[in-house]
Amino acid sequence: MHVYLPDEPWIPGEFAALLAIGDSWFWYPKNNILQALVEHPRLKDPFRNIQLLGYNGAKLEQYVFGKYARRLTKELQPENRKYYSAVLVSGAGNDAVDYRLGLFRNCSAAGSAEQCIDANGMNALMSKVGTALSALIYQVRRAFDQDGLQPDIFLHAYDYPIPDGRGFSLAALKVTGPWLAKAMDDSCVPDDMDLRRAICRTLIDRLYDEFTLFADPAKKIHLIDSRGCLVAADYKDDWDNELHPTRQGFRQIVDERWMPVLAGLGYAT
Repeated sequence: MHVYLPDEPWIPGEFAALLAIGDSWFWYPKNNILQALVEHPRLKDPFRNIQLLGYNGAKLEQYVFGKYARRLTKELQPENRKYYSAVLVSGAGNDAVDYRLGLFRNCSAAGSAEQCIDANGMNALMSKVGTALSALIYQVRRAFDQDGLQPDIFLHAYDYPIPDGRGFSLAALKVTGPWLAKAMDDSCVPDDMDLRRAICRTLIDRLYDEFTLFADPAKKIHLIDSRGCLVAADYKDDWDNELHPTRQGFRQIVDERWMPVLAGLGYAT
């Protein structure tokens, strides 16, 4: 089993069967969705080799319009796409942070999540996410249409994060956080964890609703719903920091939410 980094040569006989393009839920060091997938005992052997694109901090629009677009285009060329049975997509979290979570600039008087959400800002965020995701799906479909084939496309929603101000510190990475607490501080959200968690819940639900506009199993576009999966009594057992689950957390999401979908489609037992 192997998760290949961009430009990493494939081991002879161990060709990648899945193409994964995403942000830190695919890239978080040694602890991410892909690692949990390839280590899961139910995943069938041919799908334990994955080609990875994107990077930590990537935004959805960058997969098709930005710095990662050229490599994606390369992987969708005939000589490469012939190996892929499915395309996995992870993104939108960094887009949300970029849009200050869709919050008003001054939420100091807010007593509920709804009073913090700027409808125009949230709609702008969802429009950006939806436009980028639509373009990405179109690009994948258009490439494989030339072969008369269509891969499964897997999208995923995030679980509900805890905006406690924890980031991570790795010298090689530019994205270290915190992300959510800072965005709320910048918007003067009261220092009330229940309120802040409710804002995160609203954001994740809105992202999920946006993704459902594209999900259609009949067209081989599948949405993995991670929401409400991580409910440990001590949330730090599930969450390594504000945005990323622990190894245990990622494994739980894959086991409870990914495996039933993958098994139903023949990727897992």
